[in-house]
Amino acid sequence: MAAPKLVHYHAPNTRSFGTRWLFEELGSPPHELKILDMKKGEHKSPAFLAINPMGKVPTLAADGVPVSEVGAIAIFLADLFPEANLAPTLDDPARGTYLRWIIFNHGDVEPAVMDKARNIQPGSLPPSALCYGSYDDTVNALVSAVRTGPYILGERFSAADIVLGGAIRWLRLFKLLPDRPEFASYVERITARPAFKRALEKDEALAQAMAS
Repeated sequence: MAAPKLVHYHAPNTRSFGTRWLFEELGSPPHELKILDMKKGEHKSPAFLAINPMGKVPTLAADGVPVSEVGAIAIFLADLFPEANLAPTLDDPARGTYLRWIIFNHGDVEPAVMDKARNIQPGSLPPSALCYGSYDDTVNALVSAVRTGPYILGERFSAADIVLGGAIRWLRLFKLLPDRPEFASYVERITARPAFKRALEKDEALAQAMAS
């Protein structure tokens, strides 16, 4: 079966970088890169809102069917191109761990970190009522995911490292995570990958071109 026509709606210096990195790790399968200028509000144009009502990047279209959210796109693409070996198969015992940490980023890490950054206090709500429980528990769980390494699935690099690792890298850049040695060494490992460097070089060049 032929792969679907893929269109990656992208803007530099956003979460969409993770999808660009993923395409590099996949061996750059055929896809169209459509750039949205956020400063001009192109992500809120009627044409793009018809594809993604949230007006967010990254957004992927596969034969015209939209796939949004970083984790969903990562799961979709890694399964679509199994030859890249970035996702455990359905019968692989590692599949559960892989999915667990991809979803953990969206369900726990980002809500917990952003609530703390905005000084939002849970108030009378018990931790059990919050999707992430508590900020400290979230950080400690995140450390446990990257402590043993070198990657989330041990010796095997996967799309989970792109999703969760990309988030850790971004949050550390803005000092939204505590300065833990486990985070520093993990980010050093994933950013040393040739595919990451290629994606970063391309995104930096794009950002410069758009700014000129």
